Amino acid sequence: MLRHHVDHAQRILHLDLNNGISAERALDQAMALLRAMPDLWSWDWIVEARIVPIDASVGQIERLMGLFHRPERSAVTVLASHDRFLHLWARVMDFQFPGRKHRVVSNAVEAFRLIGQTRALMKMNRI
Repeated sequence: MLRHHVDHAQRILHLDLNNGISAERALDQAMALLRAMPDLWSWDWIVEARIVPIDASVGQIERLMGLFHRPERSAVTVLASHDRFLHLWARVMDFQFPGRKHRVVSNAVEAFRLIGQTRALMKMNRI
């Protein structure tokens, strides 16, 4: 089962893939959540996967793109992982999901910090 937390107050979706769930199963469950709550596309996300599941594929990203709703505001997906090549995939996803930026950090604490910094910069730029 995909562990997740929907923080309505902070508008953050936190997905945790560190329990050995396959990428395919995690995607199926995440897509069900996105169908039920399409506003999540405008929220910031944290996706924790210390090690990217072995079955992760470009095809799964294509499936997710089929549900994509361009966010009402700029949003960030922070991938918390030790995968040294994930930053390359993150750059590609920036183009696949317009309006969402994808960043890679090593853990969830850094992910929350990055979201806070990103939000602070966006507020400063609106003034």
